[in-house]
Amino acid sequence: MAMALGQYHLFLVMSAALLLLNGVSVAAASEDKILGAWTPIKNVNDLHVQYLGERAVTSHNLSGNSLKFKRVISGETQLVNGMNYRLVIEALNGNNVGKYQAVVFEKIRIRSFNPLLG
Repeated sequence: MAMALGQYHLFLVMSAALLLLNGVSVAAASEDKILGAWTPIKNVNDLHVQYLGERAVTSHNLSGNSLKFKRVISGETQLVNGMNYRLVIEALNGNNVGKYQAVVFEKIRIRSFNPLLG
């Protein structure tokens, strides 16, 4: 019985350590981001930011519009259960350049991650 109690205590200590390490890694990954606060995007020319803007225009066009993406000109991020991007996008509407705002939610979900044998 003493052995089982010792294993239970070890389990509790290990669980607490994992939770603490997880909290530290989340805080480090988010750097200076505060959960729920909008933070300016430092480099809107980043390929990923431009990709998200292009995808927003493409999704908008699925409802019968025909905008042509030019570029993301500014934006902010919001750390939530994933990441919100509030982007200001330049797009062509016929011959006219217009500015549009899109909010894009991005969440990465890893379904599985296993070592390959051989």
